[in-house]
Amino acid sequence: MEVRKVNTFFPVFIVAYIGLSVIASVVMAALNNAGVMVPDWIQYVLSEGIILVIAIVYMAVNRIDPLKDIPYKRIGLVDGILSLAAGYCMIPMVLFLSSVTMLFSTNYLEEGTASLLTYPFFMQVILLAVIPPLVEELVFRGIFFGSYRKVGMFGAAVISGLIFGCFHLNINQGLYAFAIGFVFAYMVEATGSLWPSVIAHFAINTYSIGVVQLLKMAGMYTADGQAAEVLEGEGELAASAGTMATVIQLVIFAAIAAAFMMLTVLCIKTMAKRHGRLENVKVRTEGIKGAKKYLSAPVVLGLAVCICYMITIEFAFK
Repeated sequence: MEVRKVNTFFPVFIVAYIGLSVIASVVMAALNNAGVMVPDWIQYVLSEGIILVIAIVYMAVNRIDPLKDIPYKRIGLVDGILSLAAGYCMIPMVLFLSSVTMLFSTNYLEEGTASLLTYPFFMQVILLAVIPPLVEELVFRGIFFGSYRKVGMFGAAVISGLIFGCFHLNINQGLYAFAIGFVFAYMVEATGSLWPSVIAHFAINTYSIGVVQLLKMAGMYTADGQAAEVLEGEGELAASAGTMATVIQLVIFAAIAAAFMMLTVLCIKTMAKRHGRLENVKVRTEGIKGAKKYLSAPVVLGLAVCICYMITIEFAFK
């Protein structure tokens, strides 16, 4: 029953998020036109606030107590360090997948956050690395993964990761968000707590702003954000380079990403062993028939709409 509810919730969530975001943008544009200058960071906070409000409404309607029904179990210092390490070890994989997709897609994240990277470092951390993990992990690992987990682990990790990727509504972020969403689910399973995925999410989100901060300290980053292209990890594997050179770079990048992902898996297994949940994180695929437990018409429709939207904005309006 919970799977049916959360599947129905997904398309409602997407439509509500897009609709409310458009309304917020229109209101802010009207204020700017009226001479009331609204800082860029307000819109970013509003975006996460919209996600949170929709989630709160869903939990209220379904009588979900976030403190009781969402696994906010406390974790120890060692788990926190392992979670942080796992997050940073996932960055090469994120950068590799971003590099692949940027061969044919647009880096909307860089475009959307460039102005925020001119703010003081502490404010960047709050806006880009603290608020999003807290809000998004509640929704995608707390509500979605938590609901799907009741009928199976592997399928729950896949479908919740897919929903997380599609939610980003662009190809570039969508692919690596799916991958990290899948891994985050296993981090939650390893500890029985949402905090490891929050911490790992924080680690990944601090990469961009950390690089920019180092560039600023080295005098290589201008106030207008001209060095922002480093953020997505050398994601633009020079189109000017030959095809063979690009392939070689990607192969090397893939090897590095794979090596670091082995360290991520080691961190997750170590946490699982500490919590007596090592058996829980063994990957057991459920096959095509098993997918029926997670899928229904509403969620398939929601995923199809997201994918069509991503393809349309990437190719139809270029």
